[in-house]
Amino acid sequence: MPRYRTVFGAAGGLLLTIGSVGVGAHFVGLTSTAVAWVASFTPVAIMLCAVALFILLLGRHRWPAVLATVVVIVGALTQAPLYRSSPAPEPSARSVRVMQANIRLGEADLDALVRAARDRDVDLLTVIELTEPAVTELAAAGIEDVLPYSCGRPRAGGGGAGIYSRYPLRECALLDGFVLNNLRAVAAIPDTDPTAVFALHPLPPYPEPAWKWVYELKRLRPIFEAEPHPMIVGADFNSTYDHRQYRELLENSTPSGAPQLVDAAEYVGAGVVPTFPADRIIPPLLAIDRILARGLVPVSFERFDVPGSDHLGVVGNLAIPEMNSK
Repeated sequence: MPRYRTVFGAAGGLLLTIGSVGVGAHFVGLTSTAVAWVASFTPVAIMLCAVALFILLLGRHRWPAVLATVVVIVGALTQAPLYRSSPAPEPSARSVRVMQANIRLGEADLDALVRAARDRDVDLLTVIELTEPAVTELAAAGIEDVLPYSCGRPRAGGGGAGIYSRYPLRECALLDGFVLNNLRAVAAIPDTDPTAVFALHPLPPYPEPAWKWVYELKRLRPIFEAEPHPMIVGADFNSTYDHRQYRELLENSTPSGAPQLVDAAEYVGAGVVPTFPADRIIPPLLAIDRILARGLVPVSFERFDVPGSDHLGVVGNLAIPEMNSK
């Protein structure tokens, strides 16, 4: 029995150490590629700590088990906001259905994407990694029959982005200060205020230097603060809820007196909704494809398959409050 206790203690201690680092990274806002990488896997780290707790209990290592319990509780509390839904709008409120898809350097099955937009009665589609050939393929697949208005800035190598809309778009423009193409347009949604729509793709924190990722997330703050219209954002943020920099973007991008900028998955209590990578034997682990809103109220959020892409897409309904309706 002493030998088994030693083995259980060593295994549990190792898992607890690894998991504790992952949970701790949730709270750390250092501009560090390593910290950003570790924070991406905080939900996995919590599970490792839970396994460590079980092993330590089997080995009767009381005080390490107490420590593991504390870490598991702290880790669970970091994720709790994602599972706690916020107040829903009136059932009679009109809504806009938004879809976000990263099409993997333009190589995804775009016929399938157009079918998904049609079947889900989508009103706005943001497309990341849009290329010139992909624009042509989307047109051939009938995107204009579903979403006749567009704002596109395709680019070779997957640096492009596009917005496709059921409603007229104006003021289509690239955002300044970003390496990849990030877009803003204004949608004329009937019977409500003009609404700014963003298609965003900030750089990742790895393998790019983390400072570039931090810079682009911070660059979004004054853009969001200065936005006078209600906002809809579809994005491959290359960030998860466990990145402190992403949470700070949500918390610090709303001007005084305006409705809070919210993450749709967090607002509806959808939990962790991983979307990347979607082309591996293992299931997706990172929840980096997001829908944000300000001045509209999220009522649903879910993911869907985008054949040929390394991301799952996401789709959500955003209710239009009565105060916005004309």
